[in-house]
Amino acid sequence: MSKRQSFIIGGVLIALVASLWSFWPTLQAEKVPDKPSVTASVPIDSTVCIAPTEYMRSHHMQILQDWKRTGARDPRPHTTPDGRKFQKSLNTCLGCHSTNSYFCIMCHDYTHAKPNCWNCHVAPFK
Repeated sequence: MSKRQSFIIGGVLIALVASLWSFWPTLQAEKVPDKPSVTASVPIDSTVCIAPTEYMRSHHMQILQDWKRTGARDPRPHTTPDGRKFQKSLNTCLGCHSTNSYFCIMCHDYTHAKPNCWNCHVAPFK
């Protein structure tokens, strides 16, 4: 084998390894789990919530963070667009959503989210 053929074969092997290297994490990835189906053991009246279900799924942390910042300093309750008033407190949410395995753990595990709520608050459930 000539020196030139050795360089060509070496170059092809390097190119092959480099192209496969970019796909390696995909080949090793676990199967994506099915989207969790959140169903409460006790039916929740969604008309009582401060916002529609789809909005709450994507914005609950922004609401909780806003309530955390303003709740202690601003005594005014949270007013919904339809005029209902709610105390700015995690307890407002826990009044209906008290089952941790349904409303926290299942979805946060699915999205690999690491909420820090229970770093300060005592978890009322497990």
